[in-house]
Amino acid sequence: MIGTQRHCRCGALYHRTEAMATSREIDSFECTACGATLEKWDTAWVPTYRLITDPAIKPGEKPPTASEP
Repeated sequence: MIGTQRHCRCGALYHRTEAMATSREIDSFECTACGATLEKWDTAWVPTYRLITDPAIKPGEKPPTASEP
């Protein structure tokens, strides 16, 4: 398994691993805090996400865009 960390735009931090599935899978992962799609895949190497750190914003708040500080 390969492990990395991924940040969502809302500030949530996830630990991401991937492993070989028995067949090709088509799916996606959405942030559990804000619903943003972090990744889509169509492969036999399937990622798994585990929340490490809660987001920096409160539920219902709009996450900052790339142009906002």
